[in-house]
Amino acid sequence: METIKERVYLYCAEKNIKIRDFERAADLSNGYISSMRTGFGQGKLNNVLLAFPDLNREWLLYGEGSMLKSATADPNQPTRDNYDTTTAQQPANNQPQKHLIPFYDDVNSRGGLGTYVEDTNTPAQPAEWIDAGDWFHEATAAIRHYGDSMIEYPSGSILALKQVTDLRLIIPGRNYVIETTEFRVTKQLQPHADHLMAYSTNRETYPDGSLIHSPFAIPLETVRTIWQILGCVIKEYSGGAVYIHK
Repeated sequence: METIKERVYLYCAEKNIKIRDFERAADLSNGYISSMRTGFGQGKLNNVLLAFPDLNREWLLYGEGSMLKSATADPNQPTRDNYDTTTAQQPANNQPQKHLIPFYDDVNSRGGLGTYVEDTNTPAQPAEWIDAGDWFHEATAAIRHYGDSMIEYPSGSILALKQVTDLRLIIPGRNYVIETTEFRVTKQLQPHADHLMAYSTNRETYPDGSLIHSPFAIPLETVRTIWQILGCVIKEYSGGAVYIHK
């Protein structure tokens, strides 16, 4: 069974593309593919699929189906493979463009650690595309949030996200979703030289005065991807967001 990296090499060999040219076209750093151990983060995957539209996503991630998409596929058919997955917009096909955000309903962020850690090892694919109109026009993804450590985001709500590609651009005190090698959490960040301090906005305390949701450090070398939170979508009727009651 080939790995994702091995399938990239197979695709490049099939298309007679040099690995460096593949990386350049997908806006990946030099040597990214050779040093890749597990797979692409969601933002990097979106870049690859945008740069190489004939590459079959299921084959790349799971080895399923054929390497290349069918040449007879209807380009106007509104499937997830027929949208710009970086800007989430419909391609030019004489149809009005919509700002569609890929919603990964099986990808979650937790508001804390311990029982609130969310696994990051399962590849994801959009469950649907959200038409947000003029809202969140910079959003590149939307996911579910669970937990009670971030008071702004009720458990079960949907977060609209924009990927941060340069960690130097993290704004102190802003809220982000951070994916590491071990977990994915929603936190307020304070950047430092070799780590990020992650804070909760829920300041509840134990009877002794210590915080229930204590801040913790995230070493930079463990960070896979960071998304800035642009906004939160909440349903306040039956079947909507699940509020945590203590």
